[in-house]
Amino acid sequence: MDELTGTLVLVHPQLPSDPAKKQGQIGIITSADLGRDDVFVSFGKGEQALYATDALMVLKNPDRLYRDLIANFKELEKNDFKMLFQINLLQQHGNSKQVKTAMELALGNDIVLKHAMNTLDDHLGIKKSEVQEQQRAPAAKIGR
Repeated sequence: MDELTGTLVLVHPQLPSDPAKKQGQIGIITSADLGRDDVFVSFGKGEQALYATDALMVLKNPDRLYRDLIANFKELEKNDFKMLFQINLLQQHGNSKQVKTAMELALGNDIVLKHAMNTLDDHLGIKKSEVQEQQRAPAAKIGR
């Protein structure tokens, strides 16, 4: 999918199996075949790895993050709220460098990460059936 090319993603920090050992690192999507659930991510210096959409995380839509932030402010610790607000500002008004900074902020705090980011498959609204999951060769992809 061409619209995903260039998107910054975070390799899920709790990914149980990653032969590329990139858990918790930020990369950029170079190509994707969502029909096969293949997403190629570059980490610079010629390093590239293949992931499934559920192994990658993206920032939530800035409007959605803001609405969630306002709706849940009573349940959040003061510092978590401030960090989420800062992430939202960086995301809304920033370039790719600022978006990367926002992702790095989220990565440093599990509660903030949970509120600020979604897996790529959730973001895209991909629903996988059990049949699709069973047809996949688990060793064929990183993050499976």
